[in-house]
Order: sequence, then C-alpha cells, then structure tokens
Amino acid sequence: MPERLLLLLVTFLSSCKPATIYTTLCEEKNPSNSATVIIGSYAAAGWGASDYKHSWAGLLTQKLSTSRVVNLARGGYTSYQLLPIDTSHPTNRPSPDTLRNINAALKEKPTTLILSMSSNDLVAGYSVEEIIANFNTIRSKALAAGVANIIVITPLPRNFSTEVTAKLLLQRDLVLKNYGSSAVNIFDPLANEQNLTKPELLSEDGFNPNDKGHAIIFKVIEGFLL
Repeated sequence: MPERLLLLLVTFLSSCKPATIYTTLCEEKNPSNSATVIIGSYAAAGWGASDYKHSWAGLLTQKLSTSRVVNLARGGYTSYQLLPIDTSHPTNRPSPDTLRNINAALKEKPTTLILSMSSNDLVAGYSVEEIIANFNTIRSKALAAGVANIIVITPLPRNFSTEVTAKLLLQRDLVLKNYGSSAVNIFDPLANEQNLTKPELLSEDGFNPNDKGHAIIFKVIEGFLL
C-alpha cells in the first residue's frame, strides 16, 4: 500500500470519535415502532458535519419523526466489521463488531436497513471485489431476516489519489449495477469533473462532507425513501 494512504488510514483510525450509537424513538407517534437502521462508517456516523443533527443521518432522523432511527455507523470501520458474526474471513482482516454489525442491526428489527461505506476498505488495501462480496453477505443476512427495504449507498468521492478514485468509481458502478433499484448514488452529486469532492462541500478535515455536503446526501436519500 502506498505510504501516504497507510498514513491517512492510521491517522483516521487514531482520531476516531468515541463510539456513539444514535437512537431516536417516537413510540407514541408510531405504535408499530418501525425502525430504520444505519450501518457504515465516517459520513454515516456524521463526520464532517458541524453537529450530528446537520449530518445526513441526523437530518434523516428528524425527517422520519414517526419512526425509530438507530445509527450504528462508526468512523474508521470497513465492511468486514459489519459482517455477520459467523462469517469466515481472512485472518488479516478485521473481525465483525457485534455491537455495530448486521447482527446488531437485526436485533433492532428494522423495516429499513441502510448500508453506507466509502473508502476505508480501499485505503486499507482491500479490493472492490471484496467490498461487494461483503455487501452481498450483509444483504443476504438482512433478506433472510425479512428486512423489507435494504438500501446500499455508493461511496463518496474522496480526495486521495488517482488510484483510489478509480477504485471508488468502480465501487460506485458495481453498487449501482448489482443492487439496481435498491442502490442510491451519492457519489455524483458531490463530485466535480475530476471525480473529487467539490471544494465547497468539504469539511475542514479535507475528506468528509461539510454541512452542505451532508444536506445534499440527505436530499438524495430522502428522495429515495420518501
């Protein structure tokens, strides 16, 4: 792996915010207690936004005022940490996190599952094929559990290297191809002509979307869900 990418990954992982699971419960308004569960990484966890309420997940939580929204996403995670606990995987890959993986999500009995991963796998040196295989495993687990809506989100554009950008584009294309009407494209609305994040949509960290970027992501997801 290029030294710069390894350094970025180490920096990201070492600066992860404390683990927080965001839950909004509106049982009085919604006797059926339907749930939307989010699993994923940085942007899904709210990174880049000035406050969680301004992140796309926070905005979605406010919009779905008659539903319970559980956000299990955590910055720094890869698709391997979201796999079912009984999934075999290479020894040099992270183990599933039982507090934030698909098993944890299914304990919330979701009617909607949102899977949102971006560049962590690629920066760690994992292939796009690995990522899609992991997505398929997660999705199959959710389908077997009877989850009605399973949404797979494309990666975001990232300002890393031309190599990572090429792989992000491939990941975007495979997500759209493999999941069809269940796929949501958030890459293109945030990307410029070079397939990097538009400068005006970047947070101060230079990688994650700012409030404006999160608002755009929310609008895309809102249009898909509502």
